[in-house]
Amino acid sequence: MNPFERVAIGDTAVSVTRLGLGLAPIGGLFGTVGEAGAVDTIDAAWQAGIRYFDTAPQYGAGLSERRAGAALAGRDRSAYTLSTKVGRRLVSGAPHEAGLWAEPSGQVAVFDFSAEGTRTAYRESLIRLGLGRADILHIHDPDEHFA
Repeated sequence: MNPFERVAIGDTAVSVTRLGLGLAPIGGLFGTVGEAGAVDTIDAAWQAGIRYFDTAPQYGAGLSERRAGAALAGRDRSAYTLSTKVGRRLVSGAPHEAGLWAEPSGQVAVFDFSAEGTRTAYRESLIRLGLGRADILHIHDPDEHFA
């Protein structure tokens, strides 16, 4: 099986490479990465043939999305698939998850599964990414919030 082969997601027109890159680490998960390290990571994945990238507002309280957008800028938008998440919005504050995120952004992710919160989270993600759309939108950690 070729990990760089593109496969369709169900009956949709969206396809992903079998191997994707989760972008929590470029948001400073457990250690400092920096802007250049984030770009280098995505460049190396691209050179290897990865064309599916997954990020979220929670990852570094926005750092992962901003860094992913910067690293993917200038690339043919139809050449890659990007997913992000809703269910958490960013607000000003210090992170609750001490030790998890090594590069504070001055924001913290808070749960918000409301209709307006979902629309706002997606809109704000697109701004951080510098993109007009995400190809896949996941609901992040809904397990304890079904009501």
